[in-house]
Amino acid sequence: MANIVEYPCPNCNSELNFDSELQSLKCLHCKTIVPITVSNKVISEQQINAFLDASKLPATELKEVTFRCSKCGKDNISTENIAFFECQYCKNNIINTDGYRSKPITPGSVIPFEISKEEALGIFQEWIGKGFWNDSALKRQALNDRMEGCYVPFWTLDSHTESAWSGEAGTYYYVEVEYKDYNGKQKVKKEKRIRWHYKSGSTQQFFNDMLLSGSKEFDQATVETIYPFDMNKLKPFNPEYLLGWSAKAYDGDLAQAYNFFHQHIDAKIRDVCINLLKEDTYRGLSIQTTYFNETYKHMVLPIWYCHYLFKGKSYFYMINGQTGKIDGKKPLSSIKIIFTIMIILAMIAGLIIIGRQK
Repeated sequence: MANIVEYPCPNCNSELNFDSELQSLKCLHCKTIVPITVSNKVISEQQINAFLDASKLPATELKEVTFRCSKCGKDNISTENIAFFECQYCKNNIINTDGYRSKPITPGSVIPFEISKEEALGIFQEWIGKGFWNDSALKRQALNDRMEGCYVPFWTLDSHTESAWSGEAGTYYYVEVEYKDYNGKQKVKKEKRIRWHYKSGSTQQFFNDMLLSGSKEFDQATVETIYPFDMNKLKPFNPEYLLGWSAKAYDGDLAQAYNFFHQHIDAKIRDVCINLLKEDTYRGLSIQTTYFNETYKHMVLPIWYCHYLFKGKSYFYMINGQTGKIDGKKPLSSIKIIFTIMIILAMIAGLIIIGRQK
């Protein structure tokens, strides 16, 4: 049996859900509002050692867990990394407190949903209607039941760096060179030359709160399209925010995330060093970087998402559950494309006929 906690309404014993508009729990039956007590715990950066230790652990197969609903008495089966359960028989809301404990690192903070489902659907309808090539028929298709709100695991990584750099800086100068033109006449032209000289130095940089996905389903390249999240609104983690929303523990590759972080900041450092080295141009840039005081935070962030089929093809979109920023792939209208091609071909044919008549 999983270690589960239920949150019944204190007034009618029905289910409580977190309401994004009220930022409180709300009973689905009697509409009773139950405030969430926000902890005054400081959300602090954690030393990178725990992150690196967790990244070295081998991947383990997820175990099945069983929870018995106190309302209908029936057993439900899921996987251990699911933090929020909903009874498949009576829809009773339950938090699996072991969901995040199935991993070595548990989330320390959360940004609660601020965009409701109704607002998210409105954002989608407006977005899908923009763009001439989009298939406007999708706007009339109901996607209410397919959109899901999910608390997705994320990391922020920080690092201080000190980089020693060296290379050759080049400055342009011009010399006059005599040559003969095609008539054999003597002429003079200017040629650009480069004067090289050695330079070296050092630079210190601080990289703060680089946000990385901790989910295989929501990969980095995909979630970056709905950035940013306002990290100033992080709250100490409280499982009550999860009620009524999908939530999973991280399953992304931590070693890969750490390497990606270093690749990202190395590219930034290289840009800085290039600007310090070059004059008109440069060559032979060498950089040695030391990383220190590296820290991380683990959190869950709100995302609306939807996988759907439209005219036999699969599509996906996401909405930032805090800001409402949306991104995804839109269905293209084959009718509009074919009609446009026909018009272009007709115009080309018309120009050819006119050209022949002349």
